[in-house]
Amino acid sequence: MTGQEIRDYVVRKFKRTDKDTEVYDAITDVISDMNVRFKSEDYKEETYVAGISTVGEYQIALPTDFGHLTGNISIIDTAADEYYPELTKISKNTYDQKYPDRLLSSTGKMNLDVPREFCIYAGQIYLGPVPDKTTYQYQLNYTTENTSVITSATATVRFTSELRHRNILRNGVLFELHDGLGNFEEAAYYKALYLADLQAIVDMERINSSATSENVSYTGI
Repeated sequence: MTGQEIRDYVVRKFKRTDKDTEVYDAITDVISDMNVRFKSEDYKEETYVAGISTVGEYQIALPTDFGHLTGNISIIDTAADEYYPELTKISKNTYDQKYPDRLLSSTGKMNLDVPREFCIYAGQIYLGPVPDKTTYQYQLNYTTENTSVITSATATVRFTSELRHRNILRNGVLFELHDGLGNFEEAAYYKALYLADLQAIVDMERINSSATSENVSYTGI
């Protein structure tokens, strides 16, 4: 759906046409909230990130649409056509304690090796130890994140490609709108719908991406 279409979809229940600024602000805010809570298969990516360009570097940039990492990072050597054990994620504090040699000016004093660990900080992947080759390539799985402000001119609004998702988005927007107007009973009603439906979808995606299958019971059939 476009920005105008999702606005019209919301207004059909909101019944007010004089609050477009508030409607678009609420759509943007709810999408941001759903980005944090919702790791849908529709918004997952697998990508290969090029490694360092010079030995001694230890940071590689995350994709520009990066939202949340799903799993660890795999590493291959494109020159030797070899793969290595996936990297283990650690905290930035632990990384700083384990790899202070990365800050030295001479690569001869660094512990250069195949990276074994990583942390994410300031839009970068920090590798440890400092890579000993420029031919390593890093594969990561992640969810995308769109932080664009929604307007009537937005070509495609996230979470509106499926009917089940657009209804959840609308309930969240209606919660925000009624809360802003002081209609707290209506706000509580739509908030409950929003959170319950969103959790149901999150649970479904968790089952889809888990290592084991779970039986789903259907009633009324």
